[in-house]
Amino acid sequence: MLKKFACSAFLCCLSLTVTATEPPSDIHARAAYVMDGDTGAEIYAKNADEKMYPGGTTMIMTALLCAEAGDAVLDRHVTHAPEVNTLEADAAVLGLSADKPVTLRNAVTAMMTYSGCDAALDAAVTVAPTVSAFVDCMNEKAAVIGTVNTKFVNPHGLPDKNHYSTARDLAKISAYAMQNGTFKSFTGKTFFTMPYATGGEKTVYTLNEFLRSDYKGANGIKTGATDYGGADLVASATRDGKTIIAVVLNSDDRAGDATRLMDYAFAQKRESVMRKSAAPDDGEAYIVRDAPAGQTLRDLVREQQAAVQ
Repeated sequence: MLKKFACSAFLCCLSLTVTATEPPSDIHARAAYVMDGDTGAEIYAKNADEKMYPGGTTMIMTALLCAEAGDAVLDRHVTHAPEVNTLEADAAVLGLSADKPVTLRNAVTAMMTYSGCDAALDAAVTVAPTVSAFVDCMNEKAAVIGTVNTKFVNPHGLPDKNHYSTARDLAKISAYAMQNGTFKSFTGKTFFTMPYATGGEKTVYTLNEFLRSDYKGANGIKTGATDYGGADLVASATRDGKTIIAVVLNSDDRAGDATRLMDYAFAQKRESVMRKSAAPDDGEAYIVRDAPAGQTLRDLVREQQAAVQ
């Protein structure tokens, strides 16, 4: 009984000193999801299961499959997909061509730094026999990871009514991908210089405002545009060994949304650590809040025993 009182008094005192951080109320995104990258625990959700167009964040899965293909494939020169010739004129491309060969590793790194629908298509036919076969692999991998509202029909994310995902599913895919060291090496760059095997190079710069913002511990995984007038962002950040994954879909302030969500998530993690470190352990003696200074539960038990004797 005394122990129960000691615990409740301690926790009452703790609640006076640890104030729960409120979720941000100014998130512009149509959908957003934040998760603990280490445990998979949900930290924040807004329309997290609404099927939406993932745009360029589709390339996360494309890059993951390339990473899992292994070094022998990554160090090959990319095969050029005939589908590149059918891309719309305003599609973002890296300008890959047969007369300027690049390795798959470098093409994917440039694709993840900037974008490149041509690189996504070329990556697909370098890893699989056809783009269609590669897309089948994308969907199979998504199912293995545990997504339930995701369907890919292309490796680059250009608009298609049958191509969709959700904030929650993209977070799952990203958390899984970031456990792969090769995939991780493709990300987090503000610029990348892609060398051509025949000499020369091309430098591309990130479109990821969150990554350019110098947010502490940031790794802006991938950005994308939407057909709704907003923009997408999948990002991670690591502090004190704790990793947070944030997904922002269809936002007119994706970097600002990501920053606010990351700040909230890390504040939640800090508060959780404070609670755990302050919470009583059954094997320890606890200070009773209204007892004389320094008196412990063990002291009180001894006093009661002495009184009975």
